[in-house]
Amino acid sequence: MSSAVVDVPPSAEPERAPRRVPPWWTWPIAAAVVFAAALAGVLFAPQGTTVAVWWPAAGLSVLFALLQPASRMPAAVLLVLAATMAANLAAGRPPALLGWGRRDFRLSTIGAGVRFAAAAVAGGVVAGVLGAAAIALLSGGAPWPVAGFIAASHAAAVGMIAPFALLPRRLPVRATRAEMAVQALALAVVIGVVFHPDTALPLTFAPYPLLAWAAFRFPIRIVLLETLLAGLAMLALTLAGGGVLGAPTTDAITGAALLEVFLVTFTGLAVVLTAAQYELRATGRQLEASTRLLTGSVIDARVGLTIVHRDAALARLTWANRVARELLAPELDGDRWDGPTRAAAARALSTGEQATVVDAGGRTITVAANRIHGDEELFAVQLLDVTAILQAQQARADADVEAAAARTIRAELERQRDDFLATTSHELRTPITSIVGFAELVAESDAVAETERSWLAVIERNAQRLSELVEDLLTLSGGATAPPRPQTPERVDCAAVLEEVAGGQRLVSERKGLAVEVDAGAHVVLASRSDVERAVSNLLANAIKFTPEGGGIRLSADRDAAAGEVVVEVADTGPGMSDEELVHAFDRFYRAPGAERDNIPGTGLGLSIVAELARRNGGSAALRRNAAGGITASLRLPSAP
Repeated sequence: MSSAVVDVPPSAEPERAPRRVPPWWTWPIAAAVVFAAALAGVLFAPQGTTVAVWWPAAGLSVLFALLQPASRMPAAVLLVLAATMAANLAAGRPPALLGWGRRDFRLSTIGAGVRFAAAAVAGGVVAGVLGAAAIALLSGGAPWPVAGFIAASHAAAVGMIAPFALLPRRLPVRATRAEMAVQALALAVVIGVVFHPDTALPLTFAPYPLLAWAAFRFPIRIVLLETLLAGLAMLALTLAGGGVLGAPTTDAITGAALLEVFLVTFTGLAVVLTAAQYELRATGRQLEASTRLLTGSVIDARVGLTIVHRDAALARLTWANRVARELLAPELDGDRWDGPTRAAAARALSTGEQATVVDAGGRTITVAANRIHGDEELFAVQLLDVTAILQAQQARADADVEAAAARTIRAELERQRDDFLATTSHELRTPITSIVGFAELVAESDAVAETERSWLAVIERNAQRLSELVEDLLTLSGGATAPPRPQTPERVDCAAVLEEVAGGQRLVSERKGLAVEVDAGAHVVLASRSDVERAVSNLLANAIKFTPEGGGIRLSADRDAAAGEVVVEVADTGPGMSDEELVHAFDRFYRAPGAERDNIPGTGLGLSIVAELARRNGGSAALRRNAAGGITASLRLPSAP
């Protein structure tokens, strides 16, 4: 079976259905419908009476009025008045007035249903009085018998038609479409049997139980529609002479009046019962939402919550959520509670502060307790398993200790390495200086043959290389034996330095077939000349080592006026470097994987020496990839005025 059509609102709170203002083109349609209903009521009035069947026109008029906003109400009244007067004139009767009451509310509570039923009856009474007065003044007929008929007719019409303008927002129901079909069939059978023209059974109120069935089970829209259709069916069968009220022995006016009264009670009961049931459904949804909230926030909470009954020697759980029972399972005997966690709860209750306990399973539990006002034998306990939190904190603390120890060890290793470099370099400087000096003296002697002189040149060249390496190590060590930074920077001509460095390494570059271009311009920096020469020489040596045969290298200098610096650049057409290699390029002893793979000679100190030389002269060094491939090394130094 499929369920009834439901439209679940986003909240359990019943909300007023959004009012949609009817468009302008509905007004002429409404006028025509009211006119047709009023005209039919006059034309099909019982013979020999001055009372018309006004209830369809009255109900439609009230429905049209209730659908209008307050600003359009005067125009709606005039429209209905004009339509009903036109109907009376067309039927050859004096004009009559239809009345109604209006409240801007919804049939969402039993109070609203009762107020609507009362308003419908009150409106019917007013309509009856006005109608009777009009008949007495215009036709001279007896007013009071007619007044009751008009009142009942008007109240029934309003009760059956007007509620469709006051429908609340839809709420889900449990009734299925099959149940609705069975109930509708049963109601149709009962109405057909009781009001059939061939029967006169005194069972006019037989449809009421079936109406109550629908009111308590079905959506309010279905109930009101069924009430309207049932009322029309009972009216048609009664006019055809069916039922007790339509029997030939019953006076037409009396039967019509009694039928209208019956319809008033029938529709009034439907409205009140459906409104009451709607309020009950809305309240049930609110309770269900509150239950879900309570379940989610308390019963299914990650914090253990329990209420404990205590006396001198016993603690017993009167209620506990799932987490609390799991945490207290080792200490529970049924609902009896005894163990270290209970003792911690007692301490927390007496001191008013949280207590911490380690249970038999090794879990660390924080316990808080408070008294329940109004019952001295009950107290509430909150339990929180903080084992994972403490473990995470301990792990973090251990990690911090290990990181600090690693930093200390690394700092100590770096200090020892610097001390080793400084000591070793200092110890090597003296013998290397002696080798270079005596090699030069021997080379100047006339007793040395040409062959031996070439051997001395090799000794001198390699001793000079060792001397430069020692100076580099001393520069990196930064110790007391490192070459001092010049107190007064010199004015260094960039063009002269670049030409000199390029000329000093021309033999190596020409051997690889590299084209070295120098474009220095007329730029002067304030720095140590030897530091600038060593820095540029290291950059050019790197470029020569990594540039393949037939490549090109460009040495240039340009002024950055905004920074007050001169930028010396060495650009090559080599393989370039990855992002990770660029990050570590200036680290001491760092060798790129490509250099290790291709067995390119080097110690991994060249760029770190360049960075240190630039730093101690007030500048900086950097690397970047070229768009066409290769690397550009830049050396920034203070520009001379």
